[in-house]
Amino acid sequence: MAVTKCRWRRGVSLVSVLIVGLTWMLSANQVARGSEFRFVVEDLPDHSAAWLPSEVVIHTDTDLRDGLIFLLVNPTVRTHVFMVEGLYEQVAGEQGDVINKPLRVTVAPEDSVRTLVSPAPWEGSRERGGVEEFRFFCPLHRGDIDTGGTIRMVHHGGTIRTVQ
Repeated sequence: MAVTKCRWRRGVSLVSVLIVGLTWMLSANQVARGSEFRFVVEDLPDHSAAWLPSEVVIHTDTDLRDGLIFLLVNPTVRTHVFMVEGLYEQVAGEQGDVINKPLRVTVAPEDSVRTLVSPAPWEGSRERGGVEEFRFFCPLHRGDIDTGGTIRMVHHGGTIRTVQ
């Protein structure tokens, strides 16, 4: 009888480990949907602000297959805005429909925001190897000589590169 209980407990433990492992794999797969790019704002000595990295290269054929997500992180004590000229974010409308609006996201102090970027600007046929540039910046805290950052959309296969 003692041998049977020991085997039963060992079997239950093994099944529990398998269930936990399978659950973790499935949840990790769900989180991994879409390419996520992380931007972190930094306060500068002249009271302006900069979102980093200052340059991001996105390859539309490989990085946008399952959607594009921007993770915006604000570790500072001031509210900042992440604005990209020419890109749009997808938001839910009143009836549950999806609305594209200009990408301008407010991030509270010591907070993070994930936003889903609309694929509308790069849908359709693009010239192979063509590059589009989109500027991003914080419109609340721009310096006199602030050039902001650049997102480059490359319309052919490749991998993600970031340059700081």
